[in-house]
Order: sequence, then C-alpha cells, then structure tokens
Amino acid sequence: MILKELLEIDEEKRLDFVKANKAAILKAKKGQLKTCDAVYSAPRYTKTTATKADGTGESGIYEIVGNSVGFLDSHQDVSMRGSFDKTVQERGNQVPILVNHDHTPSAIFARNMGVEIKEIPIKQLGYDMVGTTQVVAAKIAPVYDAKMATLYANGEVKQHSIGLKYIKIELAMNDDSDNEAYANWNKYLPEVINRSEAEKLNYFFAVKEQQLFEISAVIFGSNQYTPTLSLQEEPRKALKQLKPIDWKAKFLSIN
Repeated sequence: MILKELLEIDEEKRLDFVKANKAAILKAKKGQLKTCDAVYSAPRYTKTTATKADGTGESGIYEIVGNSVGFLDSHQDVSMRGSFDKTVQERGNQVPILVNHDHTPSAIFARNMGVEIKEIPIKQLGYDMVGTTQVVAAKIAPVYDAKMATLYANGEVKQHSIGLKYIKIELAMNDDSDNEAYANWNKYLPEVINRSEAEKLNYFFAVKEQQLFEISAVIFGSNQYTPTLSLQEEPRKALKQLKPIDWKAKFLSIN
C-alpha cells in the first residue's frame, strides 16, 4: 500500500515520494478507516486535569478528548479547525465508546453522554504552548466494564483516539513547483501547533473535513494530546455492582 510505503521510506526521500504520488496518497487517505495504528513520533507525557466534580449532575462522568485540532500526528496529518463540526453535529452523540478500536459490541465499555467541539487551552492537553485549540470532547460513563471504570477512577487512562474517515484532505508542501500544495503550506502551516515537526518534513496533509465513527480509550494514540479532562467521582457502591468482563473468554471469542 502506498501509505505504508510513505511511512517506511527514508526521510530524505519522502518529499520526492509525496510529490510523485500526490494523487494516489490523497485517494488512499480518503479511502481508509483511520484508527490508532502508530505512536506519535515525539512522545510527551500527557497530563490529566481530573476533578471530583464537573457540574454534570451525574456520578461517574468523565470528560475526555477524542481528538485535538492542530497537531501533526504520526500519519503526517493535521486536523484543521472546523473539520469535525459537521460530523459531530450529525452523529456525535451516537458514536460508540470502545476499547482500543475493537469494533465489536463487547468492546463498548462506556455510555456516550454527549460529544461536542470545545475550545480549550493548549496547555490543558499537556503541550507547553500559549493559546487555545479545538477538541472533540466527549462525556462518558464507563458503566459496562468494572475494570475500565476502576482504571478511569484511578486516573490510569490518559490517552484516547478516534476512528474516522477523511472526507476532504489537501496536501500542504514547502515546494513552489506545485502551486496548490505550496499555497496550502503557506495557508495552513501557521495553524500547526507542533510546527517544528512539520517544518522538518516540509509537508503535511491538512484535513478539512472528516467523519467520526467511534471514540476509543488507548494506551498510545497517533495524536498523543488526547487526555481525560475531568470527572465526577464514581461511588464505590456503583463500582461493586458492575460485573468484570471475562477477558480470556472475550479474547477466544474474537480470535
């Protein structure tokens, strides 16, 4: 696959490869369901800002970030402002909350309590920079899995990711031999939060519109700036009432 070739090719040859295969790469990116399949290239500890009350009025509510706008991820993609507006409005409150992009009913561990686009300080995502950015924020209640509920209560789930499909994506490239890509470079580069990473590559893919399919709790995400923002304390009684999943049986059932 051409996207695999792009990720595996030597860094000094990547720009030429992108120039020679622009149309095929853009087509492939729009044709795939993108999930968490790579670790961000410059890992940084992601802080959480958990509190014991977030004003939601329901116990066991955690506000998480499924994706944050403006960060260059390991796929060399950058979600631009407004790219999630349409999909969140149309289907945000219906998407499932999963474990590690496992697209099976048994992987649903939390109830979707609402998804919205929020503007939050960049520093709240664990990245040391002044300013704000948009995030896909979801309120979730991990009521279907006692182990996951405990992990959230202990602050051990620190990253999240989303399953999505690109609808509109453009190449931004620091090369004036391609007028369109070079214009995109000058237009979108100021919106890239980890700009130095884009400048090392001399290109990136600006995502203008995307479709949201699911939100997952993960260990590592391709965009690492996706923490748990806040929570209301889960009562111990509620935790005890949840039955733990037989993980061995679950593994055997899907393999």
